[in-house]
Amino acid sequence: MRRIRKTIVRRAAGLVLGLSLAGAVTGAGQAPPGLREVRSWGTGGLGLVVGLPVGQFRSFVDVAGGVAGSFAVNLDGRGAVALRFDGAYLQYGNEDRPLALAGSGGLVSLDMNTSFFIASLRAGPQLMLGQGRVRAYGFGTIGVSYFATRTALTDYGCGCYDLAGTTNYDDGALSLAGGGGLLIDLSRGRHPVSLDLGASYVRNGQVSYLREGSIVENPDGSFTLQPVRSDANLVVLQAGVSIGLR
Repeated sequence: MRRIRKTIVRRAAGLVLGLSLAGAVTGAGQAPPGLREVRSWGTGGLGLVVGLPVGQFRSFVDVAGGVAGSFAVNLDGRGAVALRFDGAYLQYGNEDRPLALAGSGGLVSLDMNTSFFIASLRAGPQLMLGQGRVRAYGFGTIGVSYFATRTALTDYGCGCYDLAGTTNYDDGALSLAGGGGLLIDLSRGRHPVSLDLGASYVRNGQVSYLREGSIVENPDGSFTLQPVRSDANLVVLQAGVSIGLR
């Protein structure tokens, strides 16, 4: 029994010593903490987007255009997995109506401008493939989309673009998006810059909204709203830049 115990103790001591030597060799092969590569903890991006309505939405709305921003927080050292946040503004229609200023005898006129837009905010996981100058990524996000129509009085002559305005109609929906793209390095350094080319499918489901032609002027000068309810799904194409944050 004592021999067995001694044998076990010797083997355990040998194993501990072996692991200690292996750890020392491995540590000697690593760069000192001060010389380690500084890794990015995330990226921020901004770009122009084009929304192409699909399904029922295509029957009521033409192409939409706007801007989008994204922010990704890396969840690992290489940036292969990240938490992505997306925000976008897409305008899918616009109408202008001249309006004479009351009491001016028609000498002063303003424009009554109506814009039809979608604002969205979503978040979800992002996966990055590759470590070279060209990298591919894919993502899936969930959030909300806000469909709204806003009318404002404008005077482009004096540069007063929004003298007064109001939201005529709005609705919201749960929004799901999935897509991907390519990051192509334009410069490297502390804050590397990449060209970001991407595409995504955005599912908004059933939404009530106004479109061009939905605001009808009556003979007495009042207006009638004629909202549409349909699926409001989009294919979104994006071109922009992404900047690494360290």
